[in-house]
Amino acid sequence: MDKKMCQHFHAMILDNMRVREEKGIVRNDMINILMQVKRGVLSHQRDEPDVKDAGFATVQESAVGKKAITREWSDKELVAQCFLFFLAGFDTVSTTLGFLTYELMLHPEVQNRLYEEIVEVDEKLNGKPLTYEAVQGMRYMDMVVSESMRLWPPAPMVDRYCNRDYTFDDGEGLRFKIEKGRTIIVPIAGLHSDPKYFPDPKRFDPERFSEENRHKINPGAYLPFGVGPRNCIGSRFALMEVKSVVYYLLKNFTFERCDKTQVPLKLKHSMAALASEKGIWIRLKPRNVSN
Repeated sequence: MDKKMCQHFHAMILDNMRVREEKGIVRNDMINILMQVKRGVLSHQRDEPDVKDAGFATVQESAVGKKAITREWSDKELVAQCFLFFLAGFDTVSTTLGFLTYELMLHPEVQNRLYEEIVEVDEKLNGKPLTYEAVQGMRYMDMVVSESMRLWPPAPMVDRYCNRDYTFDDGEGLRFKIEKGRTIIVPIAGLHSDPKYFPDPKRFDPERFSEENRHKINPGAYLPFGVGPRNCIGSRFALMEVKSVVYYLLKNFTFERCDKTQVPLKLKHSMAALASEKGIWIRLKPRNVSN
């Protein structure tokens, strides 16, 4: 990263921590969590709700996050965690929203069905703001978001460091050794586009994730948030963000083509990120409703 930007971020986070310490400021946010980490007083929150209530794509927290950590963290490590959340939390969510709205624009039948679900939820709320429980209750919304993240995974690949020799054997004749010290690339986009796991993989089909069909999905082949001890720590939060934004956008607008809309989309050449060649252009047309 740019040195000047790193220095700015480093000073911003540490100054924030210093002021909170001096003035006894306590807020329920990530900075406060990291301050607890630094003091060695952070503990795992027990009796959390079932993560699958947040959506099909949500990943289960591993046992790693439930262990008591007593090691001392450096300032650089604390700042790095903030930067990672900032980058991963904003970039991936905006990427997901971009490709999701694009697919809804291309498939008006899906857009209309999702709008009907949104109207139904809005009527139940009776003028009140969207709630967490209402978001989790939108089953078709979850199907649409899950399918969009399959077709357009915001993290097209992840890497894993091998800390011991391991022999891979798929039981079908493929067998090889992975030596300790090697870095393995997991091609998430490749798995999501493999007809072995997802028939007609280029087709946008939310029905893959319906209650009747989701049992057919191989959990090892659907990895929008990774898997295992190094999976995405913010999957529930990210899904809540995406669904909430789509809820309010689709409630008030329809997604339509414009002169700059590129169909089909062409992607930039990048192994670390998913980005369209000319951007994603969609016209937001206000709905003809009284409110």
